[in-house]
Amino acid sequence: MSKLIRNTLCVAALGVGMSLGYFASATAPDGGEEPPPPPPPKLNDCSPGFWKNHTEYWATQYCGSEACVADVLRNLTSQGKGSDALRHNQAAALNAWADGYYKAKICTD
Repeated sequence: MSKLIRNTLCVAALGVGMSLGYFASATAPDGGEEPPPPPPPKLNDCSPGFWKNHTEYWATQYCGSEACVADVLRNLTSQGKGSDALRHNQAAALNAWADGYYKAKICTD
């Protein structure tokens, strides 16, 4: 991957001017190459519902076992007294993990 494409993806992953969307260059980089593909959506500050419904972003990377996935899903879908804090704490943990994991995956040299 060329350095220009890697830097473009890195800037997009860092969320410069981004929300839950995609970033793509409008013009081809010097040398006539095609513009880089968009990076995955920015995954920090996502709700418990987002994480519950999008296990493909975290299940195998954040958790190493089915038991872990079950625990995280239990926390994200908890109900009753104190459950709001439990859901949001689990989402905050996933947000913090995703922020580092996806930046490192895209912003490596």
